[in-house]
Amino acid sequence: MGDSDYEGTVETNSHPDAHQHDANLQQLESSPWFDPELLEDVYSGNGNSRVTVITNSLQNLEFWQIENGALEEQVGPGPGESLIQQETSDGRIDHRTFWVDSELVQKIPGIPGVIAVIDAQVAPEPYSIEPFDKPDFLPSTVTTGQLHGATDAWESGYSGEGLIVAVADTGVDFAHPDLNGTQARVTFHDSPYFGWPLMLDHSSMYSWMVHGEAYPERSSWYADTSIIDLDNNSDGILDNSGLNITGVNMSISGEYHLGEHPDSTLRSRQGGDVPILVVDDQEYGHYKTVYADLDRDGEFGDEVPMRPGEETSGLDTNGDGLWDVSGGLVYWVSDGTLGVPYGD
Repeated sequence: MGDSDYEGTVETNSHPDAHQHDANLQQLESSPWFDPELLEDVYSGNGNSRVTVITNSLQNLEFWQIENGALEEQVGPGPGESLIQQETSDGRIDHRTFWVDSELVQKIPGIPGVIAVIDAQVAPEPYSIEPFDKPDFLPSTVTTGQLHGATDAWESGYSGEGLIVAVADTGVDFAHPDLNGTQARVTFHDSPYFGWPLMLDHSSMYSWMVHGEAYPERSSWYADTSIIDLDNNSDGILDNSGLNITGVNMSISGEYHLGEHPDSTLRSRQGGDVPILVVDDQEYGHYKTVYADLDRDGEFGDEVPMRPGEETSGLDTNGDGLWDVSGGLVYWVSDGTLGVPYGD
């Protein structure tokens, strides 16, 4: 093999002996962590290896993949979907799994930013199944309640039950099993947002109210669902997009609104855009029911509907009754008249 463009790589010209094998392994262990199982592919001449690379620069990794012919082609979009170019991350820990020529595997640790190279064809094993010995001391966190006066409040009968707590964060996933159902809702009967969850996203609000833009036109948590599709022949297939709405409550107006899920993490995990469908299935022209095609199969009938009172959705991938993929939470649907919550 020729010289690498990156420093710190291990090179080999032929099948080395055991001494060379040990030397290579020792050098790799002093660099980013390298799965020794991968060396078996190198010296057995298997041809290709399936690797998972953990790195804090997908940009550097992608450049290397392109130069060495190891960049896999993106799966094409499904019915009614489109692919959007996303900028490759840099400066944060991420991972990528791909096939690569086994003779190139030893060069991956030399790519700037690489933290670990793992054999993706072997199921990971736990380090140990032996339980830890019980420590002879208690963690200092058990006294947190005393330090902050919480235990005094509890003893006085104050439990916090019924209080609404505002979480000032970049996002809280209320579709998580531990949080689902805990979202606070608007309880003022004279509010036009009555029944919807209490949420505020100032960044998305600014993009919409100042620029009139939502996802996918702009990076935002507001999804543009202004595209209208019809099912004129009532065959369960939308006429323009080809999306399957069999099993979905019928639109009273006959018009189905379409958009794309704005969650970039969801798109990355599912391998592309996640279509969403908005239906006025309860009152003519009032679009309050939202479906997200989380498995990206072009069908909405097997998805969990989101509407006031049941605003979350998810996908159970292993049949254990818990959502493994989150569709997030819907807290507002524009009706063409009612503006963004708290935007007036």
